[in-house]
Amino acid sequence: MNTPAAPEWIERCAALLLEADPQMTPEEARDLAGEMHRFPRTAAMTPEAAVDFAAAEMLRDQPRLERRFKPRD
Repeated sequence: MNTPAAPEWIERCAALLLEADPQMTPEEARDLAGEMHRFPRTAAMTPEAAVDFAAAEMLRDQPRLERRFKPRD
């Protein structure tokens, strides 16, 4: 799977975040998209998959969006 370059990924992700939460400001959406791009798990996904993943995790009783301190073996 080829993911777009960082600026394009962040802009696409921010646009999707704004669709998902119209109360979010464009600046908040870009900031959150930037954080999602720095998170290895979501950065490896397409922006669409990353937003879907984050939204699904936020619906869980215990969301798992933490960074891993040690990579899995």
